[in-house]
Amino acid sequence: MLAASLPVQMCLAPQFDEPEPFEELSSISGELPPVRLVTDPYPTFNGIALDSVNNRIAMSDENRKSVLVYDRAGGNSSSSITSPLRQIIGPDSQIGYIAGVTFDPAHRELYAVNNDLDDRIVVFNDDAHGDIKPKRRLYVPHQAWGLSLNPAADQFAISVQQLSMVAIYRREAEGLEAPLRIIEGPDTGLADPHGIHWDAKHHELVVANHGNSSVIASYSAYDAGVSSRAQSVGGHFLPPSLTVFQDTAETNAKPLRTIQGQHTRLNWPMGIDVDTEHNEIAVADNGDNSILIFRRSASGDAAPVRIIRGPGTGIVSPMGVAIDVKNDEIWVANYGDHTAAVYSRTANGNVTPKRIIRNAPQGTPTGGFGNPYAVAYDSKRDQLLVPN
Repeated sequence: MLAASLPVQMCLAPQFDEPEPFEELSSISGELPPVRLVTDPYPTFNGIALDSVNNRIAMSDENRKSVLVYDRAGGNSSSSITSPLRQIIGPDSQIGYIAGVTFDPAHRELYAVNNDLDDRIVVFNDDAHGDIKPKRRLYVPHQAWGLSLNPAADQFAISVQQLSMVAIYRREAEGLEAPLRIIEGPDTGLADPHGIHWDAKHHELVVANHGNSSVIASYSAYDAGVSSRAQSVGGHFLPPSLTVFQDTAETNAKPLRTIQGQHTRLNWPMGIDVDTEHNEIAVADNGDNSILIFRRSASGDAAPVRIIRGPGTGIVSPMGVAIDVKNDEIWVANYGDHTAAVYSRTANGNVTPKRIIRNAPQGTPTGGFGNPYAVAYDSKRDQLLVPN
């Protein structure tokens, strides 16, 4: 996954007595506290979901491993932290390296996708709070990222990065249940898919692709069972894109439309949302610190009709976007500075947010840790190198 290239928040643990000389360290055993920690103690916003019926906004937090739910009208222009209505957090919640999140207002449920470690979707009652067990969980292929629900069909779709695949499940799927169908193959144009939106009104699935088309050998029986290319090995790079499919598509289906090319300005597109009333698609363009708005029917090398971008917007490494047609607003979840910002739906250019939700004091940098697996010390520069 990606990590913001921002300064690290240093949190120093309590100081301890100096250790004994090296030759005596062999006598030290048991649970040893660290001398210091490099960590970000605050949540980091990632996915975002709006429930305009009940006036709530939910955001996933991959740093603290939680889901935070706020009042839709929450936030302001102050520099203080905005208190959430609820936070689902703790080991019983089974929330891990979380990405996509969505509400199901009709069934009073909240879905969360664990992306890179736990390979499962956890579902809670939408009033859940604290360290609570999910009401059901579904194991999914490795590196699922986005999720979108179609209440009319009683199904939901997920994007799967590693397999460049979209999988469709019945709404109440759980355990090791297989998807109803998958969209996957060289003709689909799917390449490291992230954001996904099920446009039930127009019977379409819209998917945001980074462009990294990697196909690796399956290392689990489950992956092998859902992927027709699980035993293929290889990969290539494509320009980032938005691919639009008929929502009944399956296997190696060609998209109905593809938005791709230099004029699109797509650069690591993450979360997306579709405004069916005004026929627009909003994209959180992480690589360019911007929100791109396209016509819903756009195809080819189409330019955005509006772009929210610039130092006054406060947009930093956006990961999620949600359009609130009812209140004529657009929400942006910023991975890079502990904020979610709200704009007029028709905002364009270097505009100031209407209000801001903060999960840390203003100016607090994010650590940018995105699933670190190793660390190295550069003695020449006196630096720690942390790949993510």
